Amino acid sequence: MNLIKVFIIPVHVTRLEKSIMPTDLSEAYVSCYATGVTYVDAAKKILSRLSDDGLYPQKILEPVYEMNAENWAEHVGEKWMQYASSLPSQLEFREAMQSDKVVYGPFGSIA
Repeated sequence: MNLIKVFIIPVHVTRLEKSIMPTDLSEAYVSCYATGVTYVDAAKKILSRLSDDGLYPQKILEPVYEMNAENWAEHVGEKWMQYASSLPSQLEFREAMQSDKVVYGPFGSIA
């Protein structure tokens, strides 16, 4: 099984008119997961997807992390356990990364 390198890029986003963001939020932080040869490739893919999903990127944040797609379930268990049921399964995540898709983590409100 070949390893798939995934970049985790946090982004500060605001809502556009037709947005996938929860309706109670006008702006949020979201970790975006995408593949790429470099984080720049992944960031370009993410920026395009954000626009398609009605999200305006205010700022790409740091740090950017890397992980192997096979570590998704472990990552969710460590970072997003309370949201695990609303996130892709390990198999769904791997398939999304193999298909060059972008996966969003939970949207975090800005106080």
